[in-house]
Amino acid sequence: MPVLDDFGRAYLTLALEINKHVDGYIDGYIGPAELKAEVEASKKKPAHALLDDLSTLRDKLPSGDPAREAYLKAVLRAIECTLRIQNGEELDYLDEVNHLYDISPQKVDESLFTSAHQELDTLLTGEGNVAERLDTWRKRYELRPDQLMPMLDLVRAETRKRTMNLIDLVEGEGIELTAVTNQPWSAYNWYKGNAQSLVEFNVDLPVSALGLLDLFAHEAYPGHHTEGQLKEKRLYQELGYAEQAAMLLHSPSAVIAEGIAVTALEMIFPDDSHHEWNAEVLFPAVGLQADPPEMIRRIEAAREKLRYVSGNAAILYNTNEYTQDQTIDYIQTYAIASRARAEKSFRFISHPLFRSYPFTYTQGYDLIAQAAQKVDKKSLFLQLLVRQVLPSQLKS
Repeated sequence: MPVLDDFGRAYLTLALEINKHVDGYIDGYIGPAELKAEVEASKKKPAHALLDDLSTLRDKLPSGDPAREAYLKAVLRAIECTLRIQNGEELDYLDEVNHLYDISPQKVDESLFTSAHQELDTLLTGEGNVAERLDTWRKRYELRPDQLMPMLDLVRAETRKRTMNLIDLVEGEGIELTAVTNQPWSAYNWYKGNAQSLVEFNVDLPVSALGLLDLFAHEAYPGHHTEGQLKEKRLYQELGYAEQAAMLLHSPSAVIAEGIAVTALEMIFPDDSHHEWNAEVLFPAVGLQADPPEMIRRIEAAREKLRYVSGNAAILYNTNEYTQDQTIDYIQTYAIASRARAEKSFRFISHPLFRSYPFTYTQGYDLIAQAAQKVDKKSLFLQLLVRQVLPSQLKS
């Protein structure tokens, strides 16, 4: 365990204090257990006092590593935004997103969604409108509850093997898998430290065999679990950067983390080759009579355009332009989602912890894709797994 300097101790103490006000603010803590116990046992500080602590922390900002200094300034700006909100200040929604995540998202033109609808209308055969046909198609690939864990083990073995061909993992690393219910997300990685993660899969709605490989790559290999263990080893254990010991949900680092996770599958299955692996390995293992890989590839490419619907809906709802019912209708219409899936999506974008979070996925992926036009994408991906990089730095 690294020895904390004055900045490191003050930083982790402030993060732990904020977590008392915003439960879930710290997404993962791997710092000294005694410090966490000490803060949790102490009397809860008022939010205004934490702004004073932030000011003191800024005076202790480490120098010597320009990349770390730039990173920390952006993180402290995000912390300030959180504390301003906790002190009752009302911020414009998109300003809040910018301050927390170092990004400036805007609504996407809905013509992108309607063009996807037209493509799906052509690709999906059968009776009913395009929403009904898509729902019928999706249902063919839903896993039974008893199939989920065996298929996760199958997918874990393949994604881990391919990730180990991409980059060296920490010796002894591992993942515990479990199914949960009543959560606003589909899956979640809880990084526990010492290269260990707990990954929970939400079974409120059926899990699709179509997306299982992507979901596991996102949460584990070479996504969140891989990033967690490599940054713990390099930045926290070797360099002593205490900020890596508290993973903050509301931080520019979340954009990089989700960008890594959304890009993860293509790093180990280049050129959409995961469709062939599904056809040859996964689908036969669950007894699925699947469409040809090329047909699935075309349908999934059209559906990919709909990934921006959640961000649009978040803007419409959180700027008070739409009511709850209007927002759910919007998601159902443009994402071609069932009512249940639209309501699950709304729960995420209206949740106090996650209302500004949807953009981390789309912006994170798009920023990596844009940066990869100038540098090799694989090399960039590997750097992001071990370095402190800001979203705005990918854009520049």
